[in-house]
Amino acid sequence: MKNWIMPIVLSTVLAGCSTTQQAELEALRAEVEQLKNIQQQVAVRVGLAELVKPDTLPLSAEGKWIGDKSSDVVVIEYTDLHCPFCKKFQQEIWPEFKKQFVDTGEVAVLARELPLSKLHPKAGYAAVFLRCTSQQGQYELVKDRLFEIGNSITQETTAEIAEEFNLDADKLTSCLSDTSVHEAVGRSIADAQLLGIGGTPSFVVGRQKDGMLVDYQVVVGGSLEKLGAAIKALK
Repeated sequence: MKNWIMPIVLSTVLAGCSTTQQAELEALRAEVEQLKNIQQQVAVRVGLAELVKPDTLPLSAEGKWIGDKSSDVVVIEYTDLHCPFCKKFQQEIWPEFKKQFVDTGEVAVLARELPLSKLHPKAGYAAVFLRCTSQQGQYELVKDRLFEIGNSITQETTAEIAEEFNLDADKLTSCLSDTSVHEAVGRSIADAQLLGIGGTPSFVVGRQKDGMLVDYQVVVGGSLEKLGAAIKALK
């Protein structure tokens, strides 16, 4: 009996050592990632974000997808719903951009929020409200209305929007107080800052590969020509 017990015991010990080493490696990897994040945050604060920008970006990021998610080219939009330049892009440039690139299946857009709260104190509330309406299948039309209202937004005006678009008031109220939704907007802001983005509208244009955005560049300002050139450069 001892002849077969020993190999089993030895195997168990070796497996235990391997598991311990694996746990230590995972802990070390987590520590390295934490240090990298701290380094990136410090670099952003001192104006060196360009030096620590990641080579690839995960496309699992939260936001609203518009267009065919399988498109080769993805544009991540960062917008502030109370920014006059974002409003100009939404009203004057977005319809043509969507017609040329999104409706044709050439580009998918991942719309995210970057409320500049120091300039626009109510932009954060507008961003959360838009996320909540998106959960009920309303996004682009509500986004248009929010740009029209601008910083005049109040609980009364959002209640009027909810009625206008037949939104479930109870679900909307619950969503607006949901901390996870507020945290999601916060992550969107943090992701933009790690790319050195501090103004709106800004766009990250790249190719998607294996769930990641690669060969990307940041385009600041809502110029159809600049966005078109960035998309063309990926072909």
